[in-house]
Amino acid sequence: MVDKQVIDAMWDDSPIDVSTEVNFIWSIANKLRGPYQSDKYKDVIIPMTIIRRFECALAHTKKAVVDKYNADPTYPAKAMYRISGFQFYNTSGYDLAELVNDADHIAANFKSYIQGFSPNVQEILLSAEKGLDFYKQIDKMDKNNRLLSVVKAFSELDLDPRTIDNVKMGYIFEELIRKFSENAEAGDHYTGRDIIKTMVNILLAEGCDDIFDDGKVITILDQACGTGGMLSTGYNFIKRYNPSADVRLFGQEINPESYAMCLAEMLIKGQNSENICYQDTMIDDRFKGTEMRFVLENPPFGTAWGGKDAAEGVETAVNDEFKKGFDGRWGA
Repeated sequence: MVDKQVIDAMWDDSPIDVSTEVNFIWSIANKLRGPYQSDKYKDVIIPMTIIRRFECALAHTKKAVVDKYNADPTYPAKAMYRISGFQFYNTSGYDLAELVNDADHIAANFKSYIQGFSPNVQEILLSAEKGLDFYKQIDKMDKNNRLLSVVKAFSELDLDPRTIDNVKMGYIFEELIRKFSENAEAGDHYTGRDIIKTMVNILLAEGCDDIFDDGKVITILDQACGTGGMLSTGYNFIKRYNPSADVRLFGQEINPESYAMCLAEMLIKGQNSENICYQDTMIDDRFKGTEMRFVLENPPFGTAWGGKDAAEGVETAVNDEFKKGFDGRWGA
């Protein structure tokens, strides 16, 4: 059963203080000065925050996972999920603290540690197309004598889901985005809690009595999901009133950093990683033919869909969708 304290947090109007965690992470970013311009700090800080979040989540079952892998390297991934308690795992004997103990080989050992993660996490961290391409940053930090100090600092950061719930983690990510982005861009990736709460309350205000049925399967889609705030809020609303509901979250996002953060939190919530897709919603519907119970989204207004400022293929795709009318995605 979902922890009621976590679910109620999204509807608690008291402020959520993330200053301690954000200030600590930002102090680590300052270690990157010199080799990195300030607008590139995110290339290190976001992947390292995700790695540390995963590491803290897995810490309590890590030994059991490593022991099982050492005894049977072919043990099925889905069976390993049951041992780890999450939809991901790590079979490496390393963690960030252990990496620090062998400073001379920290880059090679760090890459080995990342290779120990399940394939869905490796895709987040290593994919050049839709992930964070993090090996490049490991090499760059190592070359510029920054890797050891950054890894050591992150090893001291507490991001255990038992003390930092999904709601608070979302705010940590939000504040990091605001620090790494111009204010006008921050809203492209994260929508404020009050706005999301209002949208969810309106959407579920009437005509939705079936969501309270025992064991009800409920699907929620956000086609511009950013870091996943709307998906998490819809999930929390339903679980708050119907803990037995099977809430399945679906999202699509084009920004690699936002996609990675959203997917990381969805994995920790126990959601199916295949339901969070990297693609431009304007061009490609990754859930074609799939019916959703609820659709929530706050797209980045002002993004060009036609003319010379539009991305390649967008104008044709939007016009084709428009012609479908209510048979299309948006009923336009």
